Amino acid sequence: MSPKGLKDYFFTTKYHRVDILVLLISLFFILAIGGLKFPMEIPLGFLGLGFSSIIFLLGPFVGFCLYFLTTFFRSIPIPGLPISLNQIVGVLFILSWANWLFKGKLQFPKGKLVVFFTIVFVYFIVNCFAAEDFEEGVFHAWYVAIYFFIALSLASVIRDKKHFHVIFWIILVASFGSSLLGAFELVTGMDILTKSTARWMGRVRINGAAPNSIVFAYQLLFAFPLGYYLFSEGASFRARFLALGLSVFITMIALFTFNRQTVLAIGFTYFISAVLYRNRYSKIFMGIVLALFLLMGPFIMRTIWLRIQTIKAGREDRSLMMRLDGLVVGREMLRRHPFMGVGLGCYHIVWGRYVPMGKTKILHFMKGVICYPDIGYNQLLAEGGLIGFGITTLFFLSLLFYLWKSRKKALRNGRRDLANLYSAFFNMLAIFLLSSFIQDTFLYVQTWIMFGLILATLHKPFQPE
Repeated sequence: MSPKGLKDYFFTTKYHRVDILVLLISLFFILAIGGLKFPMEIPLGFLGLGFSSIIFLLGPFVGFCLYFLTTFFRSIPIPGLPISLNQIVGVLFILSWANWLFKGKLQFPKGKLVVFFTIVFVYFIVNCFAAEDFEEGVFHAWYVAIYFFIALSLASVIRDKKHFHVIFWIILVASFGSSLLGAFELVTGMDILTKSTARWMGRVRINGAAPNSIVFAYQLLFAFPLGYYLFSEGASFRARFLALGLSVFITMIALFTFNRQTVLAIGFTYFISAVLYRNRYSKIFMGIVLALFLLMGPFIMRTIWLRIQTIKAGREDRSLMMRLDGLVVGREMLRRHPFMGVGLGCYHIVWGRYVPMGKTKILHFMKGVICYPDIGYNQLLAEGGLIGFGITTLFFLSLLFYLWKSRKKALRNGRRDLANLYSAFFNMLAIFLLSSFIQDTFLYVQTWIMFGLILATLHKPFQPE
């Protein structure tokens, strides 16, 4: 009997596979002979091949779990290899996703939002190839393509509520693990990974495995809306309150980064969570939050207030001055390249050419130093131009409108579970848009994972009737 297709041939047991047996025996002899000639390379290659095969068989959720763990690190180099561990794990995620591709289990989202997302992707690919620094533009075009694929591949494997729960738990537990590293730094005062020397009130500013404390806080806060959803919709009492405990702990550690914007973002997301989500514990949650703040207030709130007050220092606040100068430089980039900007990801390469004489506070003393736009909307204007800024802003607003409209429709139809799901993503998107006033978060991989999760709700099971 001949197989009906590639899927049946590889994933059913009713076909004789003599050819596969011959292939495996041949591979064994090739590896054995090669191992004698290349005693290091062949065994390592065989182990890599075997591990890749296991990940392929386990499927996309295992692959995503491994990949998401690497997103807390900027890059993990491997001695002797030209690629990082992050890139290798990214390839493993693609392999695990290919399992479902061969099995025909993928379901790609459809609709206007997907078309809009694709337009954003295509524009920034063109923008990167037209960048002022071509090499840097091509480099960022590659990452835009990778992030676009990750978003759509993630959206294609989520087909029911259980899949969302698995993804949410992966993100929550991984973020909790990262927060433990921050807690270690807080207690010991040692930064064991990034060796940061940044301090506040005589102590090391915790930043986990992230390049700085601002990025670290954003990574942690990314998980809270999903954790609070699991608290609202968990299958058991223990699971719900475990999710809540992990979520609150994560945000408490984020507070100890002592970033001004983190304080505001946490207060905002706690308020949004208590108001938007529908569960019988919302009032209890608000009571717990208020109690924690009152109990820990004598130390934490005083320290946080001192940090917020540093904004009054003006010229003495280097962080604030850098951001204000960045706006001046970004405005100059936009003036010279109004339609397409200087190219996505090129600000830190070409900024020195756009410093107007006598209009910056400190940047004119720093030419030759790598500086980033910091503010997300400044990045989109300076690097993407009016076209890029307009497209992305409309896309963000479209996502907000879609989530809010779907949430209201779910509530009208008595679908509390869907209303809480849309509330979680509305909360995440609101945090991203708020953070973009301080951080250039558009090219964070977490941002594109968020896009993929939102697009997954376009599948029919998540549409309120």
